[in-house]
Amino acid sequence: MKVSFVIPVYNVMPYLERCVTSLLRQTYKDMEILLVDDGSTDGSESLCDELATRDGRIRVIHKENKGVVEARNTGIDNAIGEYIIFVDSDDYWLLDDGLQTLVDNCDPQTDMVAFKGVDVWKGGYMKNTIDYDLEAISRIPDAQALFAYLVRTQQLHLTVWLFMVRRQFLLDHQLYFPHLYCEDFNWHFELWQHVKTVKMLNLNLYAYFHRQGSITTQEKLLVPYIEYDKTFTYWKERCPQGCTDAETILAFLANLWINRGYQFYRLKASDRPIAMDILRKHADLLDHAATPKAKRTVKLLHLVGLKATVYLLGLYWRLRSVVFFKNRPINYLYQS
Repeated sequence: MKVSFVIPVYNVMPYLERCVTSLLRQTYKDMEILLVDDGSTDGSESLCDELATRDGRIRVIHKENKGVVEARNTGIDNAIGEYIIFVDSDDYWLLDDGLQTLVDNCDPQTDMVAFKGVDVWKGGYMKNTIDYDLEAISRIPDAQALFAYLVRTQQLHLTVWLFMVRRQFLLDHQLYFPHLYCEDFNWHFELWQHVKTVKMLNLNLYAYFHRQGSITTQEKLLVPYIEYDKTFTYWKERCPQGCTDAETILAFLANLWINRGYQFYRLKASDRPIAMDILRKHADLLDHAATPKAKRTVKLLHLVGLKATVYLLGLYWRLRSVVFFKNRPINYLYQS
């Protein structure tokens, strides 16, 4: 079966060839690499065309700059593979036989195959994502119960690049990426409304590269709060209307609320009142707490109030970050 890699491309000249090369190394050859150039201006647009001349499995679509959402949706419409895998153009794959392993673990009725990735920093350090408890997962009866279990145990990875998804399944249910912040989360919430068959693999295949140019500046740190406000409002209104996994979605959003609490201390003083109002507005999401950290946060909120809870969440995150980066080992799992 043919697999389509869909790669949105926008001004990633230093990283694009590494990304594409890691896919061309795959031992499984029945693939296409669909480069969706989203109006690049740094030479990436020319590099896309050059790469296509080197290998007939690479196709290029040049389009006006409209963002990653439109680029991925263009990929869904134009891919010719039975399955689609989304890849960001500054990331890369680690295992040359990774695609073969994914194909070996699915059949034409499998809606999606989930795998794992690693976070990569400059200097070669890699941190693995959490393993799936495959023994426990094997006993779960259906996809909706699986979704709830993954959220409750914090094993759910809602990044778009860690799944191989059947293209016809996406088309049948019109599962295009929404124009909402963190489109990955919102797309997955819609996807889990319909998915029936899922395979989970503890395969560290994807390398998510933390590059300096993509780090959020302090001037932009308020943006996630404003955009999460829209996402929180949308799903709080949508879930009572009959979502299959309403309680699971709201439980996951409770965790997102906590993540904003972790980052509150990084905001400029002038932005903090706006962010605090948003956190206060959506504190009711914690009524759906299902994970240990969310339940602890609920107890803390009742004990010390909202402002002190947010302060303590930020203090915890700072201490955690110091310990993590101070003690990290250097682990070269991949050489580009």
